[in-house]
Amino acid sequence: MRSGNGLDGQRGSFIEQARRRQIIGAAVEVISEVGYGSASLARIAERAGISKGVISYHFAGKDDLMEQVVIQLYVMGAEQIGPAVAAADGARDMLLAYIGSNLDFIAANTKHIAALTDVVLNLRGADGKHRFATAEGEQEIMAPLIEIMCAGQDSGEFGDEFDPVSMAKTIRDVIDGAAGRATRERDFDMDGYSAHVRRVIDVATRKVGNDD
Repeated sequence: MRSGNGLDGQRGSFIEQARRRQIIGAAVEVISEVGYGSASLARIAERAGISKGVISYHFAGKDDLMEQVVIQLYVMGAEQIGPAVAAADGARDMLLAYIGSNLDFIAANTKHIAALTDVVLNLRGADGKHRFATAEGEQEIMAPLIEIMCAGQDSGEFGDEFDPVSMAKTIRDVIDGAAGRATRERDFDMDGYSAHVRRVIDVATRKVGNDD
């Protein structure tokens, strides 16, 4: 959003936020249909049923809008996944809740996930570097997962035969892989996939020789 355009005192208003959400939703639709490169502000405005100038009033150009597409989905994900993990009892249940809630979120927001992936892979800053697809960003995403597994190893709920960082990378790859499949396969069985993944990870994190 541009500073100095009279919106600073209105950002929190319901009408302004609703309009921004409408524009972001239109951007998601357009990106999903024609891809990041062809998702022009004119096309997004047409999809939203507004003028291009309205988009410029709320966002400082395409890059700003694309950033908000990603940020909004991150916020939505945190609002669903965070409470699910926090409500779980113990590290094992927290880990399984993390996996299950992530996959549930993907299933419920497949189109937005597809748009986010396209933006993340293409959006770059003024320095030419990726805006979101960075090692630092990956570490931030994995940090809560690593923390859960370290806590489980410390408490004895998990075995110590696996490396928490490597396991976190494995789990994130499985979740991100599901996002790709959900966008490509119309009949992808996310519920079955989720049950399978949780069962596999449950076994993989147990102490060797522990069948409880």
